[in-house]
Amino acid sequence: MKFYNSSFLLLLICVPVFAQPPYSGTVFLDSGILNADDPSTLVQVTAAGVGSRQMFDRRANNGVGAFIAVDALLFNAFYTDGETIEIQVNPEFEASDAELKANFYGQTIGQLPALLRIDVQTVWIHNGDKAFGGGNNNILIHTESPGYHGEWLEETIYHEACHTSLDSRLANSAQWLNAQSLDGEFISTYARDNPTREDVAESCLVHFALRNYPDRIPAATRSLIESTIPNRLTVLDAMAIKAIVESDRYASFDTAAQLLKLPAVKVGDIYYELSLKLADPATYRFTLASVMETVATSYPLLTRFAAGFLEMPLVLVAGTRYEISLKLTGDDPIEFQLSDARVVD
Repeated sequence: MKFYNSSFLLLLICVPVFAQPPYSGTVFLDSGILNADDPSTLVQVTAAGVGSRQMFDRRANNGVGAFIAVDALLFNAFYTDGETIEIQVNPEFEASDAELKANFYGQTIGQLPALLRIDVQTVWIHNGDKAFGGGNNNILIHTESPGYHGEWLEETIYHEACHTSLDSRLANSAQWLNAQSLDGEFISTYARDNPTREDVAESCLVHFALRNYPDRIPAATRSLIESTIPNRLTVLDAMAIKAIVESDRYASFDTAAQLLKLPAVKVGDIYYELSLKLADPATYRFTLASVMETVATSYPLLTRFAAGFLEMPLVLVAGTRYEISLKLTGDDPIEFQLSDARVVD
């Protein structure tokens, strides 16, 4: 009979045994989880000149990656929930190209749930075929990385934003570590091999698909996710990570049609999409052109109607952002008169 050291046996008993993960990585699980034509909260991107910035570049230090000081081309990206992100573009790009890239990636970042943008203060954009990155209140982008572009871009940005905004809240929390233990499995080998660094981001993307777009992934995939990480899904449920919807788009004034378009106005407990016709430019009198019920916004509403006033904290008019207030002046027909308007800084 062979005897074993009792402390070694205790170690074997206490160390959890995890099953083989079903996927290698979740970013490339399904390119249809997020799509390029999904709604975005991006309002506009404006040039902000040139400024000295410290940017992480994976090409630096012989490909190991390092922070570099550059005179970056700066852009401010404004979103309908009030968030502003500074996009810093490596001056290796021409100014016109840098602006295109700032708008392109700013649009994709605007498709992220509000919670995933909450800690994104800056974006670094470089050339080069290197991996994207998250953390440091930032999203790092290398524009020549083919694996992360095209059909996988939105999923990649989502994954990196999870690092930026969720890791600090979940990765080392008691509830997440307990969920890992209770599940006894990881959703991917990438998460298993990097449990404190990648597990949240790898799990977050499939949770988003499951809870927001279940019809975009096969039934067998849904079932496998639910059976593999049920306790992590419960933890993520408590974070209320909601997909951006059509109602989250920005309000705007169409100068050609003379229409004030409001994707979502809350009246009582109901949300409406409104179009108001500028009937008298001299007095700024508007009449109701169309109204239809719409879905609730994914974050606390900005535009609202109460006490006879239509309050719009953010409306884009000819490239300028305004805060506008209209007073209800008639019920039949429904008419509004401009009460106040100011440029939003």
